[in-house]
Amino acid sequence: MRKIYFTPGPTELHPIVHEAIAQALKDDICSINHRSKEFVEIYRSTDKALRSLLNIPDDFVILFLGSATECMDRLVQNCVLKSSHHFVNGAFAERFHKTAIELGKDSTATTVEHGSGFDFSELPDMTNSEMICFTQNETSSGVATDLEKIYEVKEKYPEAIVVIDVVTSVPYIEPDFSKLDAAFFSVQKGFGMPAGLGVLIVNKRCIEKAKHLKEKGGSIGSYHNLLSLAEYAVKYQNTETPNVLAIYLLGKVSQHLLEYGKEKMRLETEAKAELLYSAIDSCANIQALVKKQDERSKTIIIAQAGDKQAEIKQRLLDSGYVVGSGYGKYKDSEIRIANFPMHRLEDVKNIAEVFSSTS
Repeated sequence: MRKIYFTPGPTELHPIVHEAIAQALKDDICSINHRSKEFVEIYRSTDKALRSLLNIPDDFVILFLGSATECMDRLVQNCVLKSSHHFVNGAFAERFHKTAIELGKDSTATTVEHGSGFDFSELPDMTNSEMICFTQNETSSGVATDLEKIYEVKEKYPEAIVVIDVVTSVPYIEPDFSKLDAAFFSVQKGFGMPAGLGVLIVNKRCIEKAKHLKEKGGSIGSYHNLLSLAEYAVKYQNTETPNVLAIYLLGKVSQHLLEYGKEKMRLETEAKAELLYSAIDSCANIQALVKKQDERSKTIIIAQAGDKQAEIKQRLLDSGYVVGSGYGKYKDSEIRIANFPMHRLEDVKNIAEVFSSTS
């Protein structure tokens, strides 16, 4: 029996990836020079498709790095001289905050309990924060932060660089980049690709801040600083030999999603999420971690299963479905289920039936 992965990432490969890899091998994509016209066209094509898919404005630059974690590093190092503020609602938001601390920044955090969202009616004073960071869809807790609330923070603190981690929410969400300064993700989740590529999307304010820090004698990194990355990106190149295959695949997946229909994909994501939450909510022995409906992620659904976890995971595996365990200390008590574009409604219905039949 073939396994179907509903893990939070890496997850099930998007069906188009199999075909695209075969074509890439046929065309020797993995052997071309990263300064060649062939690579420039791959970068240009991927850049164009991704901009259309996520509605990224022309005044933002798309940069290709090694991972989303590296994106955190680059943003802190290039956009923060002294302090950033982080909204922490799980392990990955905490990682972003710890990154700033480890890079020597005097950074602060607003922290909430596992499975909870933020009370935006009671926010700290962030006047001195050079960068304000949100993990818009927290992979470890399944909490989604309302984009409109983030935009309000940006409006209140226009001088700050506002960044969102959208690792597990794109391509489902389409941020309004006019109300943000940067966003980043990795490709092994919502895009259904092999791991190994981080995508950082930044506006000119981020580039100018990096330039300012360098002029003041600060360290903004070596070849992977925003200045050098942006300098090459406008020529559709990288500073060093990048993951050419991953950039190629990202373009193919993005183009496929455009042809499939962005609105159709998003409506399907919501329908699948509703099925899963309804099944969990109707079960007496398990419950959704996130209690507030408007804070529940549509792409990472988390069930508190307690001592039923191993049994439920095994029943799902017997049906061919691999789901994720809880993150960190919740490894043995929670179940995390990814709900990305490549996950079929038929399979989601089968998973929901297993939850509904749990006694």
